[in-house]
Amino acid sequence: MDCTQSGSSGMRVLTRNDLFTIMEHSNASTFNEKLEFMELELLHQYSEGDPNIAEAKHKLSIIRHQFKQKWSAARNTKARFLDMNKEWLKGTISLPKSSTYLRLNTGRPQKSFSELSERSKRRKTEELRTSDLHELAYATQMKLRKTGEVEASKIVKVLTRSPLKAKQYSAAIKEKTAEQQKEVSTKLAHLRSLFMFVEAGLTQAQYEVVRDTNPDFYPCYSILKKLKKECYPEIHSITETCAEVRVQSLMDHTIKRLLLHLGEEVLEQLTESEKQSFVLISKWGCDGSQQTQYKMKFENETDSDANIFQSSVVPLQLVYGKKKKIIWQNPTPSSPRYCRPIRIRYVKENTDVTNEEIEYVETQIKELSKTKIDEISIKHKIVFTMVDGKVCNAATHTKSTMRCYICGATSSDFNDLTKERPCNTENMRFGLSLLHARIRFFESILHVAYKLPVMKWRARLTAEEKKLVETRKKEIQTKFREELGLLVDIPKANFGNTNDGNTSRRFFEEYEKSAEITGIDQNLIYRLKVILDTMCCGIKIDTQKFEIYCKETAELYVSLYNFHPMSLTLHKVLRPGSAVIKEAILPIGQLSEEAAEARNKHIRAFRLNYSRKFSRVACNTDVINRLLLTSDPLLTGMRNAKHKRKRNPLSADTMNLLEENDIFNISIENDSEDDEN
Repeated sequence: MDCTQSGSSGMRVLTRNDLFTIMEHSNASTFNEKLEFMELELLHQYSEGDPNIAEAKHKLSIIRHQFKQKWSAARNTKARFLDMNKEWLKGTISLPKSSTYLRLNTGRPQKSFSELSERSKRRKTEELRTSDLHELAYATQMKLRKTGEVEASKIVKVLTRSPLKAKQYSAAIKEKTAEQQKEVSTKLAHLRSLFMFVEAGLTQAQYEVVRDTNPDFYPCYSILKKLKKECYPEIHSITETCAEVRVQSLMDHTIKRLLLHLGEEVLEQLTESEKQSFVLISKWGCDGSQQTQYKMKFENETDSDANIFQSSVVPLQLVYGKKKKIIWQNPTPSSPRYCRPIRIRYVKENTDVTNEEIEYVETQIKELSKTKIDEISIKHKIVFTMVDGKVCNAATHTKSTMRCYICGATSSDFNDLTKERPCNTENMRFGLSLLHARIRFFESILHVAYKLPVMKWRARLTAEEKKLVETRKKEIQTKFREELGLLVDIPKANFGNTNDGNTSRRFFEEYEKSAEITGIDQNLIYRLKVILDTMCCGIKIDTQKFEIYCKETAELYVSLYNFHPMSLTLHKVLRPGSAVIKEAILPIGQLSEEAAEARNKHIRAFRLNYSRKFSRVACNTDVINRLLLTSDPLLTGMRNAKHKRKRNPLSADTMNLLEENDIFNISIENDSEDDEN
């Protein structure tokens, strides 16, 4: 092992890095033993009577003392030692040359024994192998003990006394290895069965039917039950009207399952400092919805299960290092697959309830501490973007639904493009509510189309004009149903109407036919489609180009339909939208509220099909457990990519509004539950 650099006559020069490399070739368990190994390796090149050996020993004792001090200052950690002493390790030391050293450095460079070929090893050890077997075994035993390999030394001692035990050792090792491999493969097979159980939406009874077809292949349900418990964090409290998980407990559990999904191989490649710099970026939000009422009684007669208000969180990115390198990216940030419940309550959504929930959850987020798992430390950053217009108005204390909570403009100002209003930077943190933006864009076009015969907005419509508007509305509804198979602006039983995310997507995809049916300018509908596709694609947006495109679209709208003020959402996107996108921590498409909206119908389905009905507490327990199970990062990560729905390619106009250096580096599939079902 020769790390020598060329030096002046009579001296050989080595860097401290060279010395540390020699130490690393030792199998010693302690740093002192590695220092001894390094010193012996360097002194090995001097003969006993060499006049320069004393000077070499003196210089090596000094360098050993320096290494000990530096190692102690780094708290006995290799990564920290290397990081703290980068420049010092580049320094050099000079050792006197010996005749032996000069001889070794003539001709071909010497290799270490481990680097030699089998033939060279046999030739080099030929003389050594003439010694007595017991003598060699004893020497091996002592050498192993000196380097800290005590257990290996004991095994050599036992095998020397009783060579027949080698078969027993070999058989035991093979058996242990086989058991470990079997245990790993069995655990994986059981996890696959649980994944199938969750992905297929099975109940216990349905799984038992499937298992009866092949009992040897599918594990019994009791094993799945144990694995399901590993998917649940500690539940804080469950009552008749509430089920809750503390944010700290939920995020700790999410990280733990996420690291299991990534595997040890990924983490082993990181340095000590990188393992301490992890940041998990997540989004959270809250939303209310109507629910089916059940017959079970409440202890408090004033309670009702007609409405539910739920808050949830979705992990988006796990990054590390100063450059924020991405080690994990949520492949479907708008899908409920990673949407984890924080709290569900049977209460009707209103301003007070919304503000209470925001304060309650954000207090927990502010008190969040780092998650520590073994050598890894993860910091949490959670943004409040899974919101709709009602939540934004409540959080910003905006009482009018026709006032923009970002710039303060009202409906009378929306079409006045000459006014530039200052934006409230604090209110930009809510994002742009992309699912609702798509639906509101669609509804804005419909409402303008209904009023085309009279060219008036809401006010001062005569009875005859109202009749014309109603007739026009029915014509448009009929044409959409006959030509595109869409139900437009039709109330649904119990709640809402047919204007959902999928209807609006189809409307903009078929923009030529939509323009023909509604009588709205085709170019305007196409430009709104481009804006929506740009925001929802999950790729970084060139905000300057986007702002210009939105401004041109707003001017087109005003020039064509100035009689009808823009809707609040249309104004919010076309005017301050580019500023909101610029402030976003991630591409705006990854901050959508679709995941939380899809969870509302999941809660209805889980209450109906996967919960016990004899007790409201038991029912709520089953619902929140199912929400946690279906959003578990380890199980969700097992989903095969080929099952994901292929998105339509982005148009050239959309691509032009994206940052060029990001188009080919990020590929996010914004699945929604509406797409999947």
